[in-house]
Amino acid sequence: MPGDKIKHPSPAEAFELATKHAALLRALFLHPRYKYLQPPTADFIKPDTDQTPKPLFFVADFVQNTYINYVIPFLPAGATRKCKAVANPWAWSDPNYKWGWEWDAETSTLKDAEGKVQEFPKHPEKFAVGKIGDIFGRGFMTSKIVLENGTDPKARLMVGGQSFDFGEEVGRLVKDTYPM
Repeated sequence: MPGDKIKHPSPAEAFELATKHAALLRALFLHPRYKYLQPPTADFIKPDTDQTPKPLFFVADFVQNTYINYVIPFLPAGATRKCKAVANPWAWSDPNYKWGWEWDAETSTLKDAEGKVQEFPKHPEKFAVGKIGDIFGRGFMTSKIVLENGTDPKARLMVGGQSFDFGEEVGRLVKDTYPM
């Protein structure tokens, strides 16, 4: 968010926050070392927790919870099921999934196929500031773990004591999603 004041995000800020989180989630859940007990679908995933490295599993789950509990509340209801840019990784990867909403960057609006604008929620300022503050805190923790678990023993301890190289793409997306 621009400036020094933490405040309710505008629709454009909320959508940017959501698209960045969705991209990071794709990089984590579609990471070559993230394993599944059965092929994931847009509606159901079953991770293989024995084969997926614990740091990768933990960070993917942590970022997913950040997205669900702190970012999605700023989007119109149903946005993650109707707009590809903010969708879960498995719906996003499904070439047959039907998308009904598109982001219009010129007007900073989310529109359905008929051009109807989807209203973004306007929460009380205290609620919004709390959510945004939690996103910043969780982003700091995510950044610390992903970017420093190989060099900082405290960061490594947060993911079970094992260091893990998340790769360049995840590192780049973490820096983009959570700029410090």
